[in-house]
Amino acid sequence: MNKNKKSLTVAQIICLLVAALFMLIQMFNLKGIAARTHYSFIRFMPDMLHNMTLIIVPMIFGAVYSRKKLSASESFKYWLMASATLIIYYVLFFCKLPGHFNMWRIWGMLFPIIASTSVLFAGLLFSLLVQSHLYDLLHKLTSKQSWLILSLLTFFGFALSAGNLTFQYSIYGLYLILFFAWGMFLAQVSINGKALSLIVTGGLISLIVVLIGVPGFDAVYWSQIVAGNGGGDWNREFLNNPSSPFMFLMVVAIFLLFKKIILTFNTKQMRLFVPLIILMDAPISAKFMGSFRFTGSSTINKLLVIIAVLVIIGIWDLILEHYLFQFKPFKRVITYLDHESNLAKICEKLWAVFIKFIISNRVNLLTWAWFYLLSFGSFLIESDNLRIQISTAKTINAIVYLLGTRFFAIILTTILLDALFSVFYFVTTRYWTSNTLVSLIAIGWAVANKIKLLLRGEPIYPTEISEIVNWKTLLPMIGKTTVIVILLAILLVILLNVFLEIKFPIKKRGSWKRRGIWALVSLLLFMTPLRFNHDGGAIYHVNRGFDNKQTFRNPERDIQVNGPVLNFLNYIDLQIMDEPDNYSASSIKTLSNKYAKVADRINKTRKNDLHKQTIVFNLSESFVDPNTFPTIRFDHSVSNPVKFIESMKSRSSYGTMLSAGYGGGTANMEWETLTGLNMGMFKSTLTPYVQIVPNFDFYPTIGMNFDYKSAVHPFIGTYYSRREDYHRFKFDKFVYTGSKYKVIDQKKLGKSGYNSDFTTYANGLHQINSRSGGQFINLISIQNHMPYNNWYPHNEYIGKISGELFNTPAIREQMATYVKGTQYTDKAVKQFIGEIDKIKKPITLVFYGDHYPSIISQSYTAKYPVEMHSTRYFIYSNKYARAHGAKLRLPRKANNFVSSSDFIAMMLEQTDSKVTPYQALLTEVHKQLPAITINFKGDKGFELIGRKGQVIDPKYLTKKQQALLADYETIQYDMTAGKAYGLKIDGFYK
Repeated sequence: MNKNKKSLTVAQIICLLVAALFMLIQMFNLKGIAARTHYSFIRFMPDMLHNMTLIIVPMIFGAVYSRKKLSASESFKYWLMASATLIIYYVLFFCKLPGHFNMWRIWGMLFPIIASTSVLFAGLLFSLLVQSHLYDLLHKLTSKQSWLILSLLTFFGFALSAGNLTFQYSIYGLYLILFFAWGMFLAQVSINGKALSLIVTGGLISLIVVLIGVPGFDAVYWSQIVAGNGGGDWNREFLNNPSSPFMFLMVVAIFLLFKKIILTFNTKQMRLFVPLIILMDAPISAKFMGSFRFTGSSTINKLLVIIAVLVIIGIWDLILEHYLFQFKPFKRVITYLDHESNLAKICEKLWAVFIKFIISNRVNLLTWAWFYLLSFGSFLIESDNLRIQISTAKTINAIVYLLGTRFFAIILTTILLDALFSVFYFVTTRYWTSNTLVSLIAIGWAVANKIKLLLRGEPIYPTEISEIVNWKTLLPMIGKTTVIVILLAILLVILLNVFLEIKFPIKKRGSWKRRGIWALVSLLLFMTPLRFNHDGGAIYHVNRGFDNKQTFRNPERDIQVNGPVLNFLNYIDLQIMDEPDNYSASSIKTLSNKYAKVADRINKTRKNDLHKQTIVFNLSESFVDPNTFPTIRFDHSVSNPVKFIESMKSRSSYGTMLSAGYGGGTANMEWETLTGLNMGMFKSTLTPYVQIVPNFDFYPTIGMNFDYKSAVHPFIGTYYSRREDYHRFKFDKFVYTGSKYKVIDQKKLGKSGYNSDFTTYANGLHQINSRSGGQFINLISIQNHMPYNNWYPHNEYIGKISGELFNTPAIREQMATYVKGTQYTDKAVKQFIGEIDKIKKPITLVFYGDHYPSIISQSYTAKYPVEMHSTRYFIYSNKYARAHGAKLRLPRKANNFVSSSDFIAMMLEQTDSKVTPYQALLTEVHKQLPAITINFKGDKGFELIGRKGQVIDPKYLTKKQQALLADYETIQYDMTAGKAYGLKIDGFYK
């Protein structure tokens, strides 16, 4: 009987099961489990297990494949099996966890070697390719010569690398050829009992050395780090490394103990290891396998998954063996490789096939290449002098960034351009005309967006397409010179198209039916943006898998990183809110009447008119009372950094504000305070300043209740479309760096690049004094914005901060910088309040921090959800205001939790000001409901937080509260996703 057809023996089955268990257990994230143990050496066991696998598997393959010379077809079969396994595996992964779809994973699926999917598999593939040469070499050398050469290579591999080989990339698979050669050698030599005993003893001693040495050297490493003596330039686990002689001796001992059984396997049976290796090493394995939960026990779940995988692998191997290699194209390649043993000739043949493919498809390939260049060029056009601002404090080279991290976003744009080409080509049947039209549209659209960016700091939105009818007024904004240049460019392109059609005509590609099908598919592709923002759908996940992930926070940055085409498509169908039942103009009118009565009741006891007062809403960038950070401890030698602001507890409405963001979301908090609407009501994460406000010519804010309203921000004014949105708010003035209004008294602290809070308040005071009557001022600071790079000299908080969440020197230094910044804020606030107390007109200051600084890892928000979404606020009325009816503070406890959308109602109550029907609704929401905010668990919808910070389930609301919440939700829908019926009702907002 043919050896390759024989059945597995009981001993072989047991060995295969043990080997499979040994490999499949590595699918799971064992490092997390090991890290929780009390025994230090166990923490390194997952790495040891993997490193042993990298050594023993090539040795086993080398032993089995030592009997005869192989053809290159065996390597090809392994590659086919790996690719087929990866494709099915990734398809199942994406079906199970669609949110993890990513085109880089597709790349790894199709090209496992290039993408370094598995170093072990790459090593086996390389080993099989050179097996015939190793076979010849080992048969030319004596046993002693082979032993000496292999031993020297093993020793020098460790000595020359100092145990620093990381085995993260496929290139390291070349090193595994050494272990494959060891397997071939050891399979052919006999080891007597005495020698075997010595080797096994050496293996045991090596095990002890590794178990003791690795944690020991780890302790040395960290002691050097803590002492500031370096330590980062050597591998503390050099003993626990595939190049380590000690690891090698351990594995050799195991190999020799099982050598007899290993040598009973044949080459076909060894192919069972291919799916095992893929499942063990694939980057998706830990997440995919961990997603299956059959019971409440993690251990039982893992065991059940391993059993299921073993069964599936057995079935899958039978399918591959019976069908994959019989597929005609693959069978032809296998037959060719069986008869060609010269690798050089095989490479020559591959090259010839590749060139033939390139030549026969040159038009399609060149078209794609051109569209890719067009796409890339459109991205570059939107950059700022070939720079992209990836954060508020850092810009990078646009070319490097786009090619390095936005590759698939450019590819998706290329696909869309090719789809547009297919439609034009079906209609015109002319290649150059279709190509020219696509090129004009791509570049023209990019230029148009760039012009709008330069003029107004934001891209073109879908809602603005209708503005094309106003082209006569738009052209003067662009400028005559620009218009002439654009027209000349278009004329030159048309002439070039005519020249190419006459001199270099290209025949029609395919039949009209084929072109028609492609055109139809292309039209369907252009329907997909209607689902880009539908969370959970297949199109949503595929779109994000191409790295098209809009943040909607900084329109200028979004268009730079997503390009003008994708940026526009992302705004086509925004998911804002579900339409409430019975929503209509009449239902909004009914609500207006309802709350007009509430307003009348409230106004009977109110004496002041709001528009006669000066109201300052002061967003203090990233301000949080440092004393409220979870686990923080200050050394007794340092003072309280926010002593004055804490003193406001006794002379203002003072407490805790819930933030809808962590480390960011400034504009969202600002939108809540200005409008009284709430982020928690939205169906998905969005930025109203960018996605909602631009849909309206006018947008109601608290500022509309004043004859004069302005904004002051001593920083760049284009973020979150502020310039354009303030225009929609009907603000009379916006002071920012670079505006026509000068930012006075610009003062930076230490090495910080931001204007200080002293500058913010100097400009706020200047605006207060610039008018004699009432006014509204939206005052936004920037001083405490990230990063926190040890800006301030003589910082007494350096080295004086500790706590569980401040567990690295870098975090402690950043925190010390931040705390010093809050101390400067405290001093600036004290100075500002002192100044407004001197002014003889009613002034009320609403001070609030917008969100936590991004110092502590956001992963801790799961443990401290409310704390890490809470900032400090106070509402202070100056002496003159209090003398004319304003309250000292509202009758609420100091630890009250409120939302920033409550500030309008709270300010109106404190100033004893009359309310509109809408403001009456806000007053009722503030008084009758818990604080509304986003769901801190990351789920959709809102969360309710009680006055002491406790989460309240909405089902416990009374019927009256639920009705009030529904009213509020309806009004928010009307002014975000609805028809803005409320704006047409006189007196509702103003």
